[in-house]
Amino acid sequence: MAEASENVLTKLATVTGIDATTVAITELYPVPVGKTFIPIFVVIRVTSFTAGGKSVQAIASFGGNSATYDDFLNTVTYTIAAADVILKDGVADATAYVTQAAADSFRISIETGSDATIEVWAVDVFGYLV
Repeated sequence: MAEASENVLTKLATVTGIDATTVAITELYPVPVGKTFIPIFVVIRVTSFTAGGKSVQAIASFGGNSATYDDFLNTVTYTIAAADVILKDGVADATAYVTQAAADSFRISIETGSDATIEVWAVDVFGYLV
């Protein structure tokens, strides 16, 4: 029997502890050898937040194209003002979906860090494999 991730839209990965105040690239999902990953959406869950004098929102991209990691979602501003916020983001229905080849690494790139005192995210990756 085939894996559920090959037949249905499912959560393929969860990565916790992403510091949205720091410019960094974090791996979210390594595409298995022999498979193609079709990302559908990501869910950002704010697990820890202290505003301080926050005036700058985090800007992030998602994707598998090395160096920029922005072929799925490119340079999106995520407005956060409290802990326990949950945001869902994916490509618009009229937009062509990208695919990530076997052995690619689907990642988040925090391009501009939030200036909150603390802003920590967990990211869930949803999609399927072919």
